[in-house]
Amino acid sequence: MLQHLTALAAVVALNACPGAPSGDLTDPHTWGDYFLDKYEAERQVGELEPGPAPLPAPRAVLLITGVTIPAAWFDPIVARLERDGFAPVVYEPPDLLSGDLFENAAALARVVDRVKRDSGQDKIDILAECTGGLIARYYIQSLGGDASVRRMVTFISPQHGVAKAPLAADVAGWPALYDLSPGSDFLHAVNDRPLPAAVAFTSIYSCTDEYIQPYATSIIPGAKNIGLCDRFVGHFQFFYDPAIYRLMHRELIQPFAGDDPMAAPAPPPEDPTAPTTPGLADDGGGCSTGTGSSTGAALLMMAALTLATRRRTRPEPQ
Repeated sequence: MLQHLTALAAVVALNACPGAPSGDLTDPHTWGDYFLDKYEAERQVGELEPGPAPLPAPRAVLLITGVTIPAAWFDPIVARLERDGFAPVVYEPPDLLSGDLFENAAALARVVDRVKRDSGQDKIDILAECTGGLIARYYIQSLGGDASVRRMVTFISPQHGVAKAPLAADVAGWPALYDLSPGSDFLHAVNDRPLPAAVAFTSIYSCTDEYIQPYATSIIPGAKNIGLCDRFVGHFQFFYDPAIYRLMHRELIQPFAGDDPMAAPAPPPEDPTAPTTPGLADDGGGCSTGTGSSTGAALLMMAALTLATRRRTRPEPQ
């Protein structure tokens, strides 16, 4: 019965997504290139809108990409951060973060050390997309990263996993997808430890994200959680929307206990970029690996059908 339902869904997928990626669907770069091309126009950085007052001195901020997300996605955010006085460094993990997340968190420690050395700063900030926010959180909580990071802002990040990750893992075979499956050892390691007091944590998410559903998976207990829930906000929109960037900027300059003198003053409470949905914005309290939209589901089911067909047509071993 399940096979029949899967096949039916795949037929719908094939009709709904004639422009789905070609090539090896188990290669994360296939998906990375596909979405880069799909959103090429939105990603273009032209003349920027006026920004806030720049920082009094450059401050290093490490930008971390998620699963299947090439570094080029951060170009609009990098341009605005540089305009506003930051010194951004983009880190694209090996194999587009499709590998083991414990290992990627350990590798992140070396990247942070390099950014600190190059910037001459004892502590840096982190702005991490999707699964990048998970390896950053594990690094900070469990690998001593709280001594090197002042603020950790993550966005559209499935901090508690994605329900569809096991299916995607069976299709693609990426270790990261098994780690993003609810109940995995990695997710327990991330969520069973308290947040260190020395680091300010913020999670920004969309209630209408096409991939990270349910949106509550992005909520980090004890952190500042900002839900964009008063309008439709798409997954990839976080990279190029100026209003969402202003939210990120606000959190990166927000002062907190023990902060350094390089931090700029926080914007007033009536900041117009703040979400307005009661009970979801700042409530304090999944990465194109899950699916919440017809497009996401169609792409996943298309991949499943393609790989299942390949398996069925392989000759049986003699």
